[in-house]
Amino acid sequence: MDLDLLLPYLLYAETHYRFKYFFSYLRKREPELVFDAPHRVDPGCPIPLLLLVKDADKFPCEIPRIEAGILKEGEEQFRIAIFEGSLDFREPMSWKLFDLDPRGLRGWIEVDVQFTIRCGPRTRCFRNDNYRTSSRRPLRVYLSDDSLPRLPDVCYGDVHTHSSYTDDQVEFGAPLAPAMNLARTMGLSFFCTTDHSYDLDDSIQTYLRNDPTLPKWTAFQREVDDLNSTVRDVVIVRGEEVSCRNSRGRNVHLLLLGNRTFVPGSGDSAERWFRTKSEYSISGVLESLETGTISIAAHPREEVPFLQRMLIGRGRWEYDDLHQPRLRGLQFPNGTLHDGFFEGKAFWIRSLLAGGKLIIVGGNDSHGNFNRFRQIGIPFVKIVERSTQLFGQIRTGVLLEDQISESSILSALAAGRCFVTDGPLCIMTVEDEGGKKMGMGETTTGTRLRCRLQVLSTPEYGTVDRLILRQGVLQSDEEEILQEIVGSKQYRLDTIVPVCATTACYLRAEVSTSGGSTKSSEGHFAITNPIWIHPSP
Repeated sequence: MDLDLLLPYLLYAETHYRFKYFFSYLRKREPELVFDAPHRVDPGCPIPLLLLVKDADKFPCEIPRIEAGILKEGEEQFRIAIFEGSLDFREPMSWKLFDLDPRGLRGWIEVDVQFTIRCGPRTRCFRNDNYRTSSRRPLRVYLSDDSLPRLPDVCYGDVHTHSSYTDDQVEFGAPLAPAMNLARTMGLSFFCTTDHSYDLDDSIQTYLRNDPTLPKWTAFQREVDDLNSTVRDVVIVRGEEVSCRNSRGRNVHLLLLGNRTFVPGSGDSAERWFRTKSEYSISGVLESLETGTISIAAHPREEVPFLQRMLIGRGRWEYDDLHQPRLRGLQFPNGTLHDGFFEGKAFWIRSLLAGGKLIIVGGNDSHGNFNRFRQIGIPFVKIVERSTQLFGQIRTGVLLEDQISESSILSALAAGRCFVTDGPLCIMTVEDEGGKKMGMGETTTGTRLRCRLQVLSTPEYGTVDRLILRQGVLQSDEEEILQEIVGSKQYRLDTIVPVCATTACYLRAEVSTSGGSTKSSEGHFAITNPIWIHPSP
């Protein structure tokens, strides 16, 4: 018996697995069918509607008809016949993309998909998915009048995502090829695919058995290479989410970006009863990294559910775990701005004040969820849904020095030339007395400097409500505010702040926007990476 089914899970829900002799209300003699769409669409783009069909090798099916109603404020605006004919599915995982014309609509709309499925002798009709107990409510999509806030050389991506290479007893993700299409439509230029180490060592034929020849890892590497060589405007950054032991012997997750050599980590895989010790400690993973791999602590202070702590030995990153020479950064914005975000931020600031040089990146830990998070809530009984941890919801903006590619994105992330946002853009540079400029992630020398802050928002994300420049003097207890601009009511700010540095310190900036004119009732944020300053000798 696996431990997996005792735990809450992300991703599209795999409903065909169950314990032997157990009844499953979720199980049915049909493949899982899920329609998905991006939660946000750039102006001028059609709405890409993704159909995922899982386990049709066990339950072959045909879809003769698909149509969708497009609603705004609860009223149907028009209806589209998406497909009529015969779509046959007989593979373990299949997908189809359909482009929907929004016909000039803007703002929030809903896409309500109705489809017919023939599976064996039965013909049935569903809306949006065929899960038992799901809401089957329409997909909510924001059609923006504005592109994401941009300046030259800035591109956006999601640094923590999962794909169809995650496939096990309770979950599956979206394939890489359609994910690139949806990312483009949302205004993203890259995403990092970081599937779990304990999924990437499975056999391709069955997720119930590991394969030491690593066919899934090999296939993943090959597919990333193939897609990056043929798709020019969206890049996949390869990676892995490794389970490893923290300073207390608990299982935590470490993102590796750019690695071509597999690193095992199975302690919290729930594949074996009471065997929860991962193969490597954090330091053991970091010491063995291949050149060019970036290491990021994944969601370091997110709360771990009780059953996961007890049964599979999961824990959180401890402060002592951050003192690793090859650890590059933290990913504490993880799809939501709840306690894990604020604890992670405090964790990071404590490390910076102590002299650490960790950077931050932002992601969502999205497990194939573009529009709505679906997961198994009560095993074998209930599907639960929410609108957080969606692909691209929290983004990392990077400043590229070369044309966009996997290597240029990795270089920018490694250097810390990036900021984290769910809306506005914020870039910081520092100019020394000789006119030399340094950017985020870099170190400069001088006593009297000039810090330039560039902020850009749009009506989608609201006007700039607050801009704060903070200075952290090393070995001090807390940061100081050097400059604060409140209630500007503008979409663009470009300001110079004089800085006097008499001791070693760093600068970083934070932005928040008003909620009044945004697509949601809440404001949005951006946080820069630091620039470190050594005073002139």
